[in-house]
Amino acid sequence: MATREQIESLKISENVFELAEDAELKYLVHFAAPFTGSDKFMIPKGTAFAPSGPMRGDALYMNLVDSKGNGKDLFDAMAEQVRTNYSDLYDRLQGFSFFITEEQLHTLPLKFRSGSAERLLEIMRKLRSPLYPMFA
Repeated sequence: MATREQIESLKISENVFELAEDAELKYLVHFAAPFTGSDKFMIPKGTAFAPSGPMRGDALYMNLVDSKGNGKDLFDAMAEQVRTNYSDLYDRLQGFSFFITEEQLHTLPLKFRSGSAERLLEIMRKLRSPLYPMFA
């Protein structure tokens, strides 16, 4: 398994980007054990993210850096959608995890503040290599 030092050496979080247009993003929905679901939401143009670490071989988790308007408003709106889509589990809602895949790096309307899509693709390839056996 890849060590924390190996992952940190890739400087994943230095690749900050924002959405150049409104875009529908999928995300994980975490509930108190034993269930995790997924959903999607229209995220507004200008919302910025920083990848934070490996999710799987073709995807990285990402953190919200800032949101056009207020990040709390975004999370409140997402929670309301979860209330509708997962009504039986809503009272067990624990949070959300955003992620980005290789495919999304090619198809989403992204504007990089630092780093690049090419650098993130390189990081994903490295994480799949035998040097980082977490996803090899």
